[in-house]
Amino acid sequence: MPETIDINALMEKVGGETAIGLALRRFNEDVDYLQSVRHTLLQKYLDQWVAIYERNLVAHGKSATELRRRLTQKAIPANEAVVDFMASERKAMLL
Repeated sequence: MPETIDINALMEKVGGETAIGLALRRFNEDVDYLQSVRHTLLQKYLDQWVAIYERNLVAHGKSATELRRRLTQKAIPANEAVVDFMASERKAMLL
């Protein structure tokens, strides 16, 4: 028998509707910021991973593992940062 999920209880565990809305808005702003500075990031960090959090470049690294380590050192939640690989040609990646 399938398990029933109490959506209201689940939302309260993550801070409620307002907190979810704010987190989504911040994430979208970070995506927009990344797009606005992509050209500069490509010049500085070609073939590196970058992380944007609260409209700032907060970490970069030559591997995803290195990037995650740097985010952890700065106490930035990796699942909340916008992460992208600065490749000269865009490729689809599933992480």
